Amino acid sequence: MIHGRRVLFVFLFLVVTLSVSPPVHAAKPRVQKSVPAASKKVVAGVTFSSAKLSTASRSVVVSFVNLDKVSKISYLLNYTGSGQSQGVGGSITPSGTTDSRDLYFGTCSKGVCTPHYNIKNATLVVTATLKSGGARTKRYLLRPKW
Repeated sequence: MIHGRRVLFVFLFLVVTLSVSPPVHAAKPRVQKSVPAASKKVVAGVTFSSAKLSTASRSVVVSFVNLDKVSKISYLLNYTGSGQSQGVGGSITPSGTTDSRDLYFGTCSKGVCTPHYNIKNATLVVTATLKSGGARTKRYLLRPKW
């Protein structure tokens, strides 16, 4: 019965997460939030994230930088794995200038992790909400080889 509840919980979590999150099948136009010129700080050319696939851990490692200019970072990883839509997301309220997250292509519960196979259509979207009031979104198309 406990296993059935876990499956139900995971299923409901994924349904809610995927129904609330915007579809990432096609890139949407980038729309910059308008902020009064007096309160805008120039952050042109500044990057706030990078992503690297890790074969050893079957994950994508996301590094966040320049967080002194950011009030919040949110991220959403969507993909098809083991024949089903999968996803994970979260947010960070920065307390330093750098941070990172290791996003596993699989499911973990009570220290036991089960990988997803046949990963396809993997997309990571990172949105940085700037202290100046603007927002920057970066999309990554991921192609794991495992």
